[in-house]
Amino acid sequence: MKLSRYKIAFFAGFLVIPSVLWAIQAGPTVSKRAEYVKRQANARTVQQRNSLLPEQRDNLAAEWRNFQPTANEALGNLASDLNPHLVQKRIHNIAMELDCDLRIKPMPILDGDVAIRFQVNGEGSYSALVMLIDQLEQGQHFVRWEKLSLVMPTGSYNTSTTGAVRVLGVLLIPPMPEGASDLEKQGASS
Repeated sequence: MKLSRYKIAFFAGFLVIPSVLWAIQAGPTVSKRAEYVKRQANARTVQQRNSLLPEQRDNLAAEWRNFQPTANEALGNLASDLNPHLVQKRIHNIAMELDCDLRIKPMPILDGDVAIRFQVNGEGSYSALVMLIDQLEQGQHFVRWEKLSLVMPTGSYNTSTTGAVRVLGVLLIPPMPEGASDLEKQGASS
């Protein structure tokens, strides 16, 4: 039996066309399957991580129970420990606003004394230094001057010259009064 060209073309088309159609349809399906397998693997990984979360939460809770007494002790004196640093920052801010040049040096704490002292020296105009002293005395940080002296310049006073007057003193920061930290907490929560 001899096949004609037309029959060969027909049978070739009969095999080629379905295989081309199958390849066109199977290609995206194979890539979709690969994406699906990858998503499944990611989902299993997330599920494994999520299964560890309750254990991690319980471990953190146990660690916090062990650490909480230490934290409460450290935070109990926060107001007293932080107040001197806040005062130093306030002094520097006020001095910068008033165009004064101040240097603050902590002094050693005396035995049995709970007050903190700073040695202050600097320069500025007389009116600026008086305003600085007044703002610190009237401020909210309970600062008191233990010693204070203003040294006037020799000769004529020139108001245009900054640093004409020198200030020398010792600042005393008493311990925070009882209930002061409670008042701060109430004010912050309001």
